[in-house]
Amino acid sequence: MTLRLGLVGGGWISRQHLDALQRLGRTELIGVVAGSRATADEVTAQWGGTSYDDLDRMLEAGRPDVVYVAVPPHRAVGVAERLVAHRIPFLTEKPLSALDAEGPARLAEVIEQNRLVVAVGYHLRALDMMPEVRARLAAKPAQLFVARWLDSTPEPAWWGRTDQGGGQVVEQATHLYDLARYLVGDATVVGAASTRDLATSTPEVDVADSSAAIIRFESGAVGSLANTRKISTAVIEVEIVSDGLLTRLSKHPDRGQGDWHASFDDGTVIRAISAECDPYEKQAAAFLDAVEWADPGGVLCTYEDALRTYSLTRSVVAATGAPG
Repeated sequence: MTLRLGLVGGGWISRQHLDALQRLGRTELIGVVAGSRATADEVTAQWGGTSYDDLDRMLEAGRPDVVYVAVPPHRAVGVAERLVAHRIPFLTEKPLSALDAEGPARLAEVIEQNRLVVAVGYHLRALDMMPEVRARLAAKPAQLFVARWLDSTPEPAWWGRTDQGGGQVVEQATHLYDLARYLVGDATVVGAASTRDLATSTPEVDVADSSAAIIRFESGAVGSLANTRKISTAVIEVEIVSDGLLTRLSKHPDRGQGDWHASFDDGTVIRAISAECDPYEKQAAAFLDAVEWADPGGVLCTYEDALRTYSLTRSVVAATGAPG
């Protein structure tokens, strides 16, 4: 079955998704709506389909079977509401919103009531090393989760605005908070703090420079997560301490989205493995399978599950007492 694909958004992440979908060969791009008609035209010139100025017009004329959504967070709820109203399965990028809490919660209820297949793009769940990581942690449960996302400020103008992107914790480090939930379990925030150097800030950027949080998992384990947007050479890594086992996950930021590595150190032997497959491709395959089988639970991350991660990151920001 070849599914008719609609795309909302035409930025860098959209093209990652389109590359993965093209390799799978299970969809045909029929329509694109982007921030500008010129951006939509760039996408259709490379991947095919028709450019549209309006989402409803694309849904009416293009009749997509599925839609991918990759828009700035402050626009995500509005787009998702239109797709839910049309009962169209979709995969949306994280986070679910920038600041809105009521919109995603309302959507989660309607999605569940209608048993609509909706996936959220926490692609790290699709890394092919994750089954071994989860199996080892099942045998030796985590006691401590330590994670860092230390990076520079992304280029899109919306990213630096709290009301449009939500800030680094909500928009970027959310991947680490989702991994914490995926690997260790649900958690609550014990405390958090953030910094912002007003002397070096610009009016166009109002998000925090750096943030750190302590969380406690329902299992009793604790976590420490830190992030910054102020360095040039990125460091993205996770360390998980169990009884007699240290699990490390790390990424080389300049070598592609799938270039993640894991090691397991039990004090005697260190086993090292690397991701072999593109996580965007595996994520897409799971989503398309779920659509074809009409199985909302077949996706790697449901909207309801992503809402829990979103709520956790919003709680971290609230605990800092400052905007995101």
